[in-house]
Amino acid sequence: MKNKNLAIVILAAGKSSRMGDETKQLLKYKEETLLKIASKKALKISNAVYVVLGHDFELCQDEIKDLDVNIIYNKDFEKGIGSSISCAVSKLNDYENIMITLCDQPFISTEHLNSLKKHIDNKTIISTIYENSKNATVPAIFPKKYFNELMKLNEDIGARNLLNKEVSIKTKLEKNQSVDIDTPKDVSIFLNIQLSK
Repeated sequence: MKNKNLAIVILAAGKSSRMGDETKQLLKYKEETLLKIASKKALKISNAVYVVLGHDFELCQDEIKDLDVNIIYNKDFEKGIGSSISCAVSKLNDYENIMITLCDQPFISTEHLNSLKKHIDNKTIISTIYENSKNATVPAIFPKKYFNELMKLNEDIGARNLLNKEVSIKTKLEKNQSVDIDTPKDVSIFLNIQLSK
């Protein structure tokens, strides 16, 4: 039976134009794909894990078929991250809180995700802040009262505006964990992989 207090949503639907022909979700770090790394960490925090897929859907779905996660297909994934958030949240009204995470942050620890979870009070957003930044970001937990606003997202801005306008409990993320894999340069520096041209 799924724990109805916290669902975790992993955003993994987009086509990263800066990666060229590579499917970012399937890039590997220490022999595991970014998609599988994110999914395994989420399963340590909650037994209700939802992975939003879109680009290269079948390959990505096959990559996590052996994990106990729920897959949500976002047919509008090309519209951007906001469409993936609204697509997922619209299916998860049974939950009291939703943690939104990204699949391209392989160094975020389960300890950080657990530290967010420990602050749950069912009324306050719990957000991440990077060192040397005051801006709230994801991973973040949103209580049910914010679900309607999340479902209205439909562009490539994600939950940033909501995080910036609402008061949240901020949890600092260590610098070595706050890496997004966005470009071939990131892949070579942080994943130690050289992409074929």
